[in-house]
Amino acid sequence: MKRLWKRLVVAAGAALIALGSTNGAVAQQDESTWERIQRTGEIRFAVFNYPPYFVKDLSTGEWDGSLVDMARDAAAELKVELVPTEVGGWGELVLALTTNKIDLAAGMQATPVRATAIDFAGPIYWIEWVTVNNPSFGGGESWSDYNDPDVKMAVMTGTSDQLLLSQNAPKATQLQFKELSQIILAVSSGRADAFTTTVLSSMIAKEKNPGLGTISSPKPRTALPGYFGIQADIDQRFKNYLNWWAEWNNKLGHNERRMKEAMLAYSGISSIPESISFKE
Repeated sequence: MKRLWKRLVVAAGAALIALGSTNGAVAQQDESTWERIQRTGEIRFAVFNYPPYFVKDLSTGEWDGSLVDMARDAAAELKVELVPTEVGGWGELVLALTTNKIDLAAGMQATPVRATAIDFAGPIYWIEWVTVNNPSFGGGESWSDYNDPDVKMAVMTGTSDQLLLSQNAPKATQLQFKELSQIILAVSSGRADAFTTTVLSSMIAKEKNPGLGTISSPKPRTALPGYFGIQADIDQRFKNYLNWWAEWNNKLGHNERRMKEAMLAYSGISSIPESISFKE
């Protein structure tokens, strides 16, 4: 009986040790993003080479760009350090968040599918869709000027560009291409009258291709918001902080300034038209 009792005590002790280890692992796993940031004093932020959003100085290894500047300011307000963490590109941001490689991403569109895996805060800016015209076409002040079967619009197949073109000018004749270079050639040669894309892509294309004509901002204005991407978390403190940071910086014009300064510094663009805005 004594031996049996001794074996039961040893087994119970081992079970308690195992249970304690398991509970410890669960507690560590259940640590929220906010708690981890406060404990480590760091925000792990996703970066990859994509000017003017993310720009790496190869001589120093330091990162800059509009979205880096935003994240750096958000970290500074919390009095913690921003730690740039390299990922493979836009397609890896959701995975990097869900596997706890990073705490924060930026420049994401909050699609319903992505929202099943991660959470979002913001918006931190709005990106506008514009048209780039052939010089002989001249351009239009409203989408109705393009909404005509006689107007040939070059567009990249399966992109947001095509979706928004179909929404804003459904009657336009679409010439579909797989590459931006093909679109630029079609418009500059006169095969197409215009193409639509984001203001950032359009200005870079215009700067590098003198054969393109004017950039138009057709009415009604079409702009999609860019968000911070964060881990899905029951603890909402980090999300709440980022939401208020975004509202404050948008209303004061800081984020629009950051976007325009980075475009001028890192995109090879010499000037930005006054009509271009990164506000709602």
